[in-house]
Amino acid sequence: MTRVHSAKHRIIRPAPEQFLSGFPPHIQKLAQRLRQLVTHTVPKATEAVYPGWKLIGYRVRAGRRDAYFGFVAPLDDRVLLGFEYGVLLSDRTQLLEGDGKQVRHVTIRRAEDIRQTKLAVLIAEAARIALAPKGEKVRLLLEREAELEAKRRG
Repeated sequence: MTRVHSAKHRIIRPAPEQFLSGFPPHIQKLAQRLRQLVTHTVPKATEAVYPGWKLIGYRVRAGRRDAYFGFVAPLDDRVLLGFEYGVLLSDRTQLLEGDGKQVRHVTIRRAEDIRQTKLAVLIAEAARIALAPKGEKVRLLLEREAELEAKRRG
């Protein structure tokens, strides 16, 4: 168990391997490969299990700032590689799914779905955007909305 102490209370988090042990073996393997890809792509990322969200989350630090940028979320039949500010990602890969206001994800069902180069591009961009100042995020959001509107108009 990993223990995290805060000023208000103590949070006990399981280690990622312990958390993943409750999933089918093929899901564990997919999740492990995604974990390796995230930490290889963003070597300074910190990893922690968020039991309430049922995922392994990733944060990146720059100086005194740190920001949550993504997650690996195992499910019974697939694993989601998610991005907190996914709506701001350029998604030239055309892999992102989701239609919420902020989060996007890539669904991984089998090893062949892990397109390392394309996923690494998304992971790196997600970490960079998470650390960006709020004004930069707003600018990116406006650009993405303009791109979508232009596509709709054809």
